[in-house]
Amino acid sequence: MSRPRTPGAGSPGAVVVGAYLRALRESTIGLHLLDVTSAAGYRSTKTVLRMERAETRQRFSVIVALLRLYEVWTPQEEQAVLDLVRQGDQPLDKHGASARDRLASCWCAAEEIRTSASRWLPPSVQSTAYAAEYAKTHPAESNACPDFPEPAAGRLLTLLVNEDILTRPVGGPEAMARQLARLQDLILEGILVLRIVPASVQSAVPRSLTQFDLNGQVRLYAEELPDGVRYSPGPEPGAALDRLEAGAYSLAVGYDRLEAARAAFAEGRS
Repeated sequence: MSRPRTPGAGSPGAVVVGAYLRALRESTIGLHLLDVTSAAGYRSTKTVLRMERAETRQRFSVIVALLRLYEVWTPQEEQAVLDLVRQGDQPLDKHGASARDRLASCWCAAEEIRTSASRWLPPSVQSTAYAAEYAKTHPAESNACPDFPEPAAGRLLTLLVNEDILTRPVGGPEAMARQLARLQDLILEGILVLRIVPASVQSAVPRSLTQFDLNGQVRLYAEELPDGVRYSPGPEPGAALDRLEAGAYSLAVGYDRLEAARAAFAEGRS
C-alpha cells in the first residue's frame, strides 16, 4: 500500500497556497526574503522558496505567521488557505471573496496559461472600460498580486473564447471596439493565441477552466464554480480543453471573426 501524500507537499492546494504566498511577498513593499525567512522561523531562504513552490511541507503555524506578516488578517481567508493545504488533491474553495486573489497568484507564477471563457474575457486581457463593467457585476472580487498580470514576453496566454463574448455589448459599442482592438494588438505582438469557439459547439468544459504551467514542471487546473474554485491535477481537465480547442475556428478564420466584431462595434459608435 502506498503512503498517503503529506499535506502541503506537492498537492494542488499546496501549489496554490505557495503561489499565493509568493505573490503576497513580492507585492509587499520594503519586505526582503530574509525578513520572511525570519518570520517563518527558518534558517535558510531556500526553505521559504521551496515552500512557495510546494516542494516541502507547508506547516500551518508558518502559513499563519506569514499571512500576519503580509497583513492578511481575515479569519475566513486564513481558514480558506489552511483548507487548501489540508484537503489534498481536490480542494474546493468556498470563500469566494478571496478566491480570485489566489487565482490571480497562479497567473503571476505561471510561465504558460491556457484558459477558457464562456461569459467574460479573463482579467489579464480586459481593457479599462471592460474591467470596470466586470467590477460592477462582481463587486466582491478583488485582484491580487496586486492584480492580474497582463500578457507579456515569457508568459504565453492561449485563450479559448466563446464567440458570443465578441458580440455581447459589455460597456457599450465604444468600449467593446477598444476591447477587441486590444485583443488584436496582443495577437500581433505574439503574446496571445486566440481560439474562437463557435457558439454552436457543445462542450462539457465549465464556465471557466484554466491550465497553469508552473515552475517548468507543475501543471495545475483551476475550475471556477459558483461557490468558489476547484483546483486539480490532470489529465482529465487538459483533455476537456483539448476537445474545446479542437472545435475552434482556425487561427486565420478566428482573426477574421474578431475583426468583423470590432468593425461592427466601431460603426455603432459613430
